[in-house]
Amino acid sequence: MDKKIKNKSQKKSDPIEDILEDLPLFKYLSEQKLKEKIVIPENNIENVDAKFYENQEENYFQETKKEKIKVNKKENLDDKHQSHSNQLFIPLTYEEAVQEVGNDIAKMSDFIVPVTDFEKQIIQVVNDIQYSGYILFLYGVSGIGKSTFISSLEWRKHIPIKQIKSINAGKLGSDKSNTKLKKLLQCITESARLFFEKSSKQDDKLCIIIDYLENLEDEDEKQVKGFFRDLNGLLRQYPILIVWPVTDRDDLENMNNLAKTFSSTMFHRRLPTLEFSGPPIEVYPEIAKKTIMFFNKGKNPSDFQLHNPDFNKLRKNYKAKNPEQQIIREYLKEVIGIWEQRTKRIEKMMENMPKPTEVWFIVCYPEAENVVAQFAKQSSDIVTEMWNADHQRLMAYTRDNQMGANWGSERLALAISGVLTTKIMYLPTNTLVSCIVSYAKDAGVPITEQSFQETGIPNSWFKKSSALDTLKRSPLYLQLSGKASKTGKRRSGTVEKSLERAKEPFEKINRTIVDESDKPFNNALCVALIDACDDLKDLSFACEKNHPIIQTIRPDILVEVKESKVQVKESKYICIEMYYTTKPAPNILAKYVLNKLNTYMNQLGIGRDKIFE
Repeated sequence: MDKKIKNKSQKKSDPIEDILEDLPLFKYLSEQKLKEKIVIPENNIENVDAKFYENQEENYFQETKKEKIKVNKKENLDDKHQSHSNQLFIPLTYEEAVQEVGNDIAKMSDFIVPVTDFEKQIIQVVNDIQYSGYILFLYGVSGIGKSTFISSLEWRKHIPIKQIKSINAGKLGSDKSNTKLKKLLQCITESARLFFEKSSKQDDKLCIIIDYLENLEDEDEKQVKGFFRDLNGLLRQYPILIVWPVTDRDDLENMNNLAKTFSSTMFHRRLPTLEFSGPPIEVYPEIAKKTIMFFNKGKNPSDFQLHNPDFNKLRKNYKAKNPEQQIIREYLKEVIGIWEQRTKRIEKMMENMPKPTEVWFIVCYPEAENVVAQFAKQSSDIVTEMWNADHQRLMAYTRDNQMGANWGSERLALAISGVLTTKIMYLPTNTLVSCIVSYAKDAGVPITEQSFQETGIPNSWFKKSSALDTLKRSPLYLQLSGKASKTGKRRSGTVEKSLERAKEPFEKINRTIVDESDKPFNNALCVALIDACDDLKDLSFACEKNHPIIQTIRPDILVEVKESKVQVKESKYICIEMYYTTKPAPNILAKYVLNKLNTYMNQLGIGRDKIFE
C-alpha cells in the first residue's frame, strides 16, 4: 500500500475540515501553507461564518483569475519572444514604436537621434511665448518622422517644454450636442486649465499636439471658422504652444488662410510654419542601428547579417534622391529588405544541412573567464543566446593583418550567427583538471595518478562525484542543459584558490598535449559529460568523431541534440572545440577562433570569394 494513502486513511476525521476542504479557498490556503489563517471555532460548526468563507472564496477566485491572466500573458510574451528571436523587428510607424515601448515613452530616447536644427526653431518659438500662446503647423510628408520628433521634445532637457499633451482628434466624433472641432477645443481648454493649476504661466510651458486631423475638408466651413475664432481667444488666455502636424501642402495653405482670417497673432511672426524634412541623411545609419538594437533585445545589426557597408551604401543612394524622397521610413524599409534577402540566401545555403550546427569554443586557462568576457555575450533574456560570439569584437582582429584576407564582415556574421552559430565560453581550470584526473583510467590519459598528485592536486579532485559536481556548475553543462549561467566575475576566495591549485597540473596537461595528443584529454571530458548529462536523454556525445554532414570536420567532442518537445529543443549538432593553451592573450584566442571558423566555412563551401561584401 502506498505510504501516503495509508497515512491519510489513518488520519482522524474532522467534520468541519471535511466540509471546508471542498472549498477552492481552503484548498488554496492548504497549498500555500496558510490554512492556519482560517480560524474555526472548536467543535462548533454552527458558528462558522458561511458568509465569511463565501467572501473569501470569491476573493480567491478573483486573485486566481488575475494570476492566470498574468501567467497567460507571460507565456504569450515568452512564446512570442522565442518564436521571433531570429526575426528582425523595426517599427515603421510611431504607433508601432509606442506599442512596443508601452507607457514609458521616455525609453524612446535610447534610440531616437536628435534633430537639432529643428529643435532650435522650436526653442525660438517657445522662448517667445510670454502671455499669449502660438499655433505652429508642422509640415512634413508621411514617414518623415514628425511624431517621433515631437515626442522627443519632452525629454530633451535644453528645450523649455515641461509637458507634451497629445490629443487624438480621430477619436473625437461628432454627435448631436457637439461637433468634432468643439470637442477638440474643449480638450485643449481642459488640458491647459489642468496644467496651469499646478504650474507657473511665466516659467513652465505646455505643448499640445493635435494628432490625426491633417485637414479640415470634411468639416463645415462655418464650424471651422468658429473653431479658429475660439482658439484665438484661448491662446490669448493661456501661453501654450499648439503643434498641428500636416502632410499635404494644399491642406497646410488652406488651414493657414482660415486661421489668419481671425488673427495673425496666433502665429509666431518669424516661424508661422515649421517645414520638417526629418533627420539629416548622414545619421540614417545611426538611427537604423540604434533602432535594431533597441527593439531586438540588444542584438547587433550583424546578428541579422546587416553590416556597416550596407547602411552606408543605402545612405549614399538616398543622398542622390530628390529631397522629397529622402524619407527615413523608406530607408528603414530597405534595411528590412536587405535582411530578408540575406535570410533567404542563408536558407538556401542551409538546404544541404538537415540539422543546424553550432561551434562552441571552450577556453580552459585560469584567466579564461576574463578573456572570454571580451568576445562573448554573457547576458541575454534567451538562454540559447548566452555566450554567442560578438561579431564586432572578433571583427576587430581581422583588420590590418593576415586575417583580413579570410574575413569580411558578412562572412564572419554568417559564421557566428548564420549558417553556423558560434559560442565562446570558459570551463574553470579546476573543473577540467578534476574531470581529467578522475576519468584518467577510463579515457587512457598518459599521465599517472602519482604524477598528478605531485602537482599538489587535492585528493577530492580524483573522485568522479566531485568532478561531476563542479562540472554541473560550469557554463558548458548549463548551456547543454538549457539553464542560464550566472553572469559577472566569480570573486569568492575558494574559486581563486581552486584556480591556483589547478595551474600546475594544467601546465602538465598542456606539455603532454604538445608532445603527444589532446585526444585522451578530450575523451576524459567527453566521458565526464556523458555521466553529468545522464538524465538528459536528448543528448549524445562522441569524442573526435567526424561531423555527419560536414564530414571533413572532426571536432574534439561532437554532441547530437535530438528534438525534444518537452524541453522545446530543436535537433542540431554541437561541435565542441577545446582551447588548451596556457597563453591568455586575447589576440591569440581571437586568432584561434577565426582560423578554426575559416576551416568550417571553407568546408561548407563558403569562402571569401562566395560572399558579396
